[in-house]
Amino acid sequence: MWEQIHDGYYYLISQSYITLFLMLWVLVIFEIPRYLFSFFTALTFLRKKSEFEVDIESLGKVSVIIAGHNEEDAIEKCVRSLWEQSRPPNEIVVVSDGSTDGTRNILRRLLKERLIHGAHSTELRGGKSSAVNLGVRFCSGDIIINVDCDCSFDYHAIRNILYQFDDPKIGAASNSILVRNWGVNLITIFQAIEYSISISLGKHALLMLGQVTCASGAFSAFRKAALMQAGGWDSGGGEDLDITLRLRHYGWKIGFAADSICYTDVPTSLVALVRQRFRWERDAIRLRYRKYRHFINPLEHRIRPKELFHQFEFLLFNVIAILVLPIYLAWLFFTYGTNGWFVLIAAQMILMIMDIITFTLSALSTPKFKATPIWPYLLGYSILYVNLMRIVRLYSYTQEWIFKTSYTDTYSPSKVHRVRE
Repeated sequence: MWEQIHDGYYYLISQSYITLFLMLWVLVIFEIPRYLFSFFTALTFLRKKSEFEVDIESLGKVSVIIAGHNEEDAIEKCVRSLWEQSRPPNEIVVVSDGSTDGTRNILRRLLKERLIHGAHSTELRGGKSSAVNLGVRFCSGDIIINVDCDCSFDYHAIRNILYQFDDPKIGAASNSILVRNWGVNLITIFQAIEYSISISLGKHALLMLGQVTCASGAFSAFRKAALMQAGGWDSGGGEDLDITLRLRHYGWKIGFAADSICYTDVPTSLVALVRQRFRWERDAIRLRYRKYRHFINPLEHRIRPKELFHQFEFLLFNVIAILVLPIYLAWLFFTYGTNGWFVLIAAQMILMIMDIITFTLSALSTPKFKATPIWPYLLGYSILYVNLMRIVRLYSYTQEWIFKTSYTDTYSPSKVHRVRE
């Protein structure tokens, strides 16, 4: 074994720079630029806080919408936690989306106790988008915060996200999402690392470019005027990406408040995780390159340069980077034979070092993120989890391009699928 490692090491260091570039061209073109920009972003935004001198009361009334299906175990806890915020909402409106459990009775009691200002229930489940749209109709706030009722929130979550709206061009704002149940098993630990890197640090990078493109459905704030202009949430999956893309198309900026923190539970089994990611990735392709394909048409008279840049950036570093991976692997072993294994090991070591640096920077730039217990799992995350997600994306993109699988998923009711674009 040690002899093979020795041979592989000397095989690689004996290559010229040009040959090494050719061996690792996928890494150089698609991976290293993203990591380097993340490093630069983290150093720029490290420990940057919201602008506390802003008078958030001057921003207007704040309404919170909670929409859910069969959430009797979570709804009351969510409502009470919102009233414990350092800047509590002016009103809370709850919508039961065709619930068949005891949600309706709980809402009646909360309404009687004046813990909520509106309780609305539908007989049939219409999906989260329709439920939130119903809630918006009964909200009087200038800023509307949409939350998942199974999430919990940092004491200053609402206050810190409101600072974003001091800029009149901000139409929506997202925040940091941390994994609440990270300690359950290896799957949840890996997701905690991923959320820290992709959301806390990743959105910092996107904010620097003015390219934040997804106001998470778990906790996001919206300017009501912007929502009305965009037409509210549309039916079907990927509603958070959908509304954000439309807001950007209408010229609104999307903010990100790193110190506004929401805690959520993530899937605890591999099957549930893969199903969730299949849905997310398929919806991303459907929305970007089917429903809103005119956003990337250079001949479209309404095209915005920033949108064109964003869509092609996603196409290059997410879609193409994944689709060329099997081609790269086939080429690598066809060209270099068994020495291709040495190249792959070297590539994985480079990525692993970059993942460690990235996680360190994301931990430093994310308030209240307890990274110390997670450190020992970074090796497994880089080798196992990241490569698993590459396979998931490859399968999802292929499925969606060929079979349009997002149109038949079970996340939304079947009647919603029938009215999709």
